[in-house]
Amino acid sequence: MLECHGTQNFLQCGSPCSNRIWASDKLMDGVDIKALSPAGLPRCMQCGELARPNFLLFDDSHWVAQRTSTQWERLSFWLRTLQRTVVIEIGAGTVVPSVRIFAESVGGPLIRINLDNSDVAGQGVGLTGSALDVLSAIDAALG
Repeated sequence: MLECHGTQNFLQCGSPCSNRIWASDKLMDGVDIKALSPAGLPRCMQCGELARPNFLLFDDSHWVAQRTSTQWERLSFWLRTLQRTVVIEIGAGTVVPSVRIFAESVGGPLIRINLDNSDVAGQGVGLTGSALDVLSAIDAALG
């Protein structure tokens, strides 16, 4: 699993004051978005500044990429041990160049799952639908 642009399941300091990230767990469950004030938002456990999701935004110099960098290292090592690969790309489609280029560069078949823009050029198949629906259908077919 590679979360190449991070994940909303972890938080980081919005400044950031350090490279520390922490699980968001159910921190925002039950929060009334319409009545939300800065006082109700998650805060950095180290400096008290507002926290933010640990994912890459456009022109983002504050993203703490440490967790994703570790995932890239593990993936690179793992790929060197394989002789035949299949890439399952979920939720990026053809409009996220970094994901598309990587998925197509591995050299094996590609299964691209996306709500739209699921076309695959070359060896592979594009499946249109939600990740849960498509993966459930694949599981049932293999079942």
